[in-house]
Amino acid sequence: MNTLAAGNRAPEFSLPDLDGRPVRLTDFRGRKVLLVFFRYATCPFCTVRFVRLAQEAKRYADAGVQIIGVFESSAGYIREYLGRRGLPFPVIPDPDGKLYALYGVRKSVPGLLFGMFRLPTLLRALFDPAYRMAQPDGSLTRIPANFLIDENQIVVDAYYGNDIGDHIPFARIDHFAAGTVTGNMRHV
Repeated sequence: MNTLAAGNRAPEFSLPDLDGRPVRLTDFRGRKVLLVFFRYATCPFCTVRFVRLAQEAKRYADAGVQIIGVFESSAGYIREYLGRRGLPFPVIPDPDGKLYALYGVRKSVPGLLFGMFRLPTLLRALFDPAYRMAQPDGSLTRIPANFLIDENQIVVDAYYGNDIGDHIPFARIDHFAAGTVTGNMRHV
C-alpha cells in the first residue's frame, strides 16, 4: 500500500456524502482541506475526536479550512450514532474502504493493541451521555489518518496514526490554518 507524503498531489475522489450528494476534492480547489479518516462510527476514540472537530469546525471554517470526514461505516450507522450530534462538515461513508485504499490508510493489529492504552480518551467516550456502545461497523484494526491539503490540492501534512486513537495534533491543524506549516510533516 502506497502512502502519501508532503508535496504529493492529493488523490482526486468523488463519493456521496450521507445525503447522497457528491463530495469531490476538486470542489474545494482554492480552499484548504483537512481530510480526516476515522475508523467506524461507534469507535470510542473516533467519537471523541469527531466531537472535538465538530466543536472546532466553525473556527477552522472561518480560517479557510474545510473539514471532510470519512468513516468506514455505512451511512445508516453514521446517522444513527453520530447524526444526533450534528454534522457540521461533510461526512463520507466508505464501508468498502475505497477512499482509505486511495490514500494509503492502513490496518494494524499492533496499532489496535497499543491504542487500548489510551485510557483517558476511552473513558471520556464511555462517559459521554451521547455515546452508545454498539457492534463495530468497520475494521477493528483500521488506523486513523489525517491529511492537510492546500489550496492547490497538494498534501502539506500526511499524518498516518500509529494506533487506533492517534490523530494529528490540533496544534498542527492550527499552524496549517494560519499558514505557518513548513517542511515535510509526514508521520507514519
